Amino acid sequence: MCFFAQPLTANKQITMIRIAMNCLLFKYSIELFTFGYFSIIITDMKILILGGHGFIGCHTSNLLKTQGHEVAVVDCYHQYYTFPDKEYFPVLEIRKQHANNDKTFVGRIEDEMFMTGVFQEFKPDVVVHLATYPNAKMVARNIADATGNMITATAITLGLCVKFKVSRIVFASSSMAYGEFNGKVPDETVVCNPNTLYGSYKHQGERMCQIWNREHGLEYVIMRPSALYGTRDMITRVISQLTNSVLKTGGMTVQGPDNKLDFSHVTDVADAFARASTMRQAGNQIFNCTRGNGRKILEAAELVQKTLGKGEISIKAHDPFYPNRDTLNSDKLKQMLGWDPKIDIEQGIPEYVNWFLEQPYYNEK
Repeated sequence: MCFFAQPLTANKQITMIRIAMNCLLFKYSIELFTFGYFSIIITDMKILILGGHGFIGCHTSNLLKTQGHEVAVVDCYHQYYTFPDKEYFPVLEIRKQHANNDKTFVGRIEDEMFMTGVFQEFKPDVVVHLATYPNAKMVARNIADATGNMITATAITLGLCVKFKVSRIVFASSSMAYGEFNGKVPDETVVCNPNTLYGSYKHQGERMCQIWNREHGLEYVIMRPSALYGTRDMITRVISQLTNSVLKTGGMTVQGPDNKLDFSHVTDVADAFARASTMRQAGNQIFNCTRGNGRKILEAAELVQKTLGKGEISIKAHDPFYPNRDTLNSDKLKQMLGWDPKIDIEQGIPEYVNWFLEQPYYNEK
């Protein structure tokens, strides 16, 4: 598979063709090459996705499969003491079908014996670590379990990556690692100052990846998404909660009418994770991966209202539990990996709401 970040000159086209012919001959042993503005991505990698039947995970798995990789998933199907069975299991089945992965290992990533068996059997080239608590308030409600899931499990995973000679780990961090944006548009050089336990655990995971790189040579890629939404989501993030509230109560509440979030569609974010997994120049880099366009939460609520044709909007003050965020600068990801996010909320929110309405377990009663 070839990816072009910029138009190629005639000489670069000739070089690309020669390398592509080598890939056909040597395939799995050829590494990714970068010449100026284009890259060649090698197919037939063995990629292990932790949390691969989760929200980002199922979309990332689907994309990597279409690119020709062998994908295995580890998932324990954790409901985080939050999701009711009638919601969780139907969405889970939809995610499993969409993931289209080759192999599934069911178990907890905190279980070192289980995880050792997974690594022994699958022998991954790349590990994508997406297994995590979905949001800050869930972590605050379940601190002991979240600590095991987000800290202990990450240490176990990093150790096994070294032991089994994994080439790279891709770690899912969060914009919550920055803490308060203070009216700025942070790029990856901004010093993180998380003010929630969730954000601090994400930042600690980043530091652990860097420590394992320094002490053991394990290559990492750190990804910082923000304000995710899209089809196959549980009712846990802003857009899904607004939609569900209208259908259940006839109205919705926006906390902080002027607050902005960099709403990022899950398919765009999955594309970023796939590039981080397979492109050589991503090694030992940190990337913001957001749409790059902060929008008022009130705007999102109005789009939900417009799509459903109903939904009274109530305004409350900003919830001080959460940091004030806004736009992130994702130029580094665009320039280095050719990432091109395409979906704005004008398209993505109606798409999600219409998907939501098609689910038989959601209704207006």
